[in-house]
Amino acid sequence: MAGPAVTTDTPAPAASRADLRTRRRTPRGGGASGFRPDIQGLRALAVTLVLLYHLWPDALPGGYIGVDVFFVISGFLISQHLFRELSQTGRVAVPAFWARRIRRLLPASLLVLIATLAGTALWMPASERIRAFTDIGASAVYAVNWVFARGSVDYLAQDDAPSVVQHYWSLAVEEQLYVIWPILIVGITLVVGAVLRRRGRAFAWSGQRRTLTIALGVVFAASLVFSATLTATSPGEAYFNTFVRAWEFAGGALLALLVSRFPAMQESSSGKRAVAATLLTWTGVAMILVASFTYTDASPFPGTMALLPVAGTLIAIMAGAQRGPVTLSGISTWRPIASIGTWSYSIYLWHWPIIVLAPFALQRALGDLDRWIIVALAVLLGALSSRFIEDPARSRRWGRRPWREFAFAVVVPLVIVLVAALQVTAMTASIAAAAERAEAARVAAEREAAESAENATAAEPRVCYGVAAMLEPELCIDPFTAQTAIDTAFAATDLDPNWCLTQLHEEWRTCTYGDPEGPAGTLALVGDSHAAAMIPAFHEYFAKAGWRVDTFTRFACSAVHSDPATVSHWDEGFRVGCANWGARVQQELRDRTDISVVVYHVFDSRVFIPGDDALQLQQRDAMREVWSSIEATGKQVLLLRDIPVTGDVDIPTCLSQITVPATAPCSQPVSTAVLDDPITAAAGVDVPMIDITDLFCTDGTCMSYIGGVVAYADSNHVSGTYARSLAPILGDRLLAALE
Repeated sequence: MAGPAVTTDTPAPAASRADLRTRRRTPRGGGASGFRPDIQGLRALAVTLVLLYHLWPDALPGGYIGVDVFFVISGFLISQHLFRELSQTGRVAVPAFWARRIRRLLPASLLVLIATLAGTALWMPASERIRAFTDIGASAVYAVNWVFARGSVDYLAQDDAPSVVQHYWSLAVEEQLYVIWPILIVGITLVVGAVLRRRGRAFAWSGQRRTLTIALGVVFAASLVFSATLTATSPGEAYFNTFVRAWEFAGGALLALLVSRFPAMQESSSGKRAVAATLLTWTGVAMILVASFTYTDASPFPGTMALLPVAGTLIAIMAGAQRGPVTLSGISTWRPIASIGTWSYSIYLWHWPIIVLAPFALQRALGDLDRWIIVALAVLLGALSSRFIEDPARSRRWGRRPWREFAFAVVVPLVIVLVAALQVTAMTASIAAAAERAEAARVAAEREAAESAENATAAEPRVCYGVAAMLEPELCIDPFTAQTAIDTAFAATDLDPNWCLTQLHEEWRTCTYGDPEGPAGTLALVGDSHAAAMIPAFHEYFAKAGWRVDTFTRFACSAVHSDPATVSHWDEGFRVGCANWGARVQQELRDRTDISVVVYHVFDSRVFIPGDDALQLQQRDAMREVWSSIEATGKQVLLLRDIPVTGDVDIPTCLSQITVPATAPCSQPVSTAVLDDPITAAAGVDVPMIDITDLFCTDGTCMSYIGGVVAYADSNHVSGTYARSLAPILGDRLLAALE
């Protein structure tokens, strides 16, 4: 998870840079319109939580709640500004509001995107660049949160490393709310004002405030309910959804209305009221810290769990204007805290690209010293950006009309999008050419192998391609050695982008491969994405053998569970969906009289998570029951054993960091790559199992680079090229098991 977008109160456009600096460092009172040092302190706290969480997640597992702190702060300050303008003038200059937001946010954020674009091209492995360039383009137009939300329900994206612009999701959410918020407020006042005018009544600010309170209360409640619902059913998607976070913004807006109704709440006082307010402020801060230390990535967040940090922030803002040496306002005037609060937006922008790109630039994992250097570098770049980019951009008048700001907000992002798109286009063309070369090499290798088998030179050392290197490695020249640079951009995309896999948001999907007529019979390939990744091998072999292949595959589901209690991971919504799909697959297999063979292939170590022996026994018993019920209809059930695991190492990325020539790069010992689990343990007793471990492993080592082919497209899926090279061996073994 990534942290917050950070915004600060917007000073008058005509203010000088010196005025801005003085204004930041000198408290001007706690009133509704005055500078709030306590809010600067909350900004400093929130960005520190995010920074520590990203660098030391085990020490601060819930530091991501800094995003919620900032959403509340932004909702409070922006709404306060809009309400003040509405109460004083009776209207809101929406274009001027948007122009101020552009001056405040875009110059620094676009500068960091340009720097990130350059750093990606310079240091990031080719296997990661297409996704990085795509995300950078989406970030430039403040839509990247929707890209990440879509990726959260895309199986291929589940194991991706965090994006180099992962943190821009929260900026995107805020920018979208900045577009919506003034329109919402103006719309409410216009509608109610029109109704009152028809009744011959004036629409005073007190009436507007009451109407806005009701309307924003509805927004708050509706968004909170939506947040709780979507978090329960699709937590990954919920995390990035704008409307899931709108209630936090609305909470800040409601507090701004409350403060405008009772301004004394924000005034400094003495005696018992001051002590009570100070205690209340620190209670709010404590609530934020409790969430930071007790929440984890496994917490169902945001949902109702976000209430704790949101309520803490609201309480701290409501009571935090009190001044004194032990108050939040007093402590927030300390130079280090005030400076971090001032630079927080730019610190946030810079810290994440540095964290992501540093290991690639250094060509090693980050150590503790590296992390502290990153902290220092992020603070330094944040200070420089704040001083030389943020301050000048928001203090200098760009023109009497906001067209200059709007032109800047359109032209510069489009230039970034264009550059990123050109990079993606060039890499896509290169990948397509590499795919054609790989297919041509495979066909040529098969033809050469057939010719060699017919003459006396078959025993002479030769260059072997793909799985041929595993069959007779002693007859192959350097079968597991990378002699030249590997095209890892192609390797990372060597999966069918339209593979037939039922995704999280889908109920059902099935496809036909092989020979559609199926004169030899119909085979069902059943399982999760590992079965879907093996489709090229099945299609290649059974199209020639005259078999029809119908697929029944779903993300992370084995199809042998019809009870949610036996599905061992993810959230309740996933378990129910997986079980329902499994029950439908089982019924389909029993009812289909044309299917004579059912082949299961499952990502064992993901579906059958070790550690819960009782659950594994349940899973094994459920699996045996399903197999028996299918065999009772006269069908033959086979298990294709899972491929060796890679220890969660993304193979294309790993290969991009090697120096050639390299022998057995990114390989794993058999002892850790080949796992025993319930499905393989049961298979030997209940159904025949086809073991293809020997097509990946030899002499105690499981290879990732075999006969000039990258065997994995990521951390666990067999690559399309290697799957096709497996076809003749795998197909023969399957048919032999049938006989």
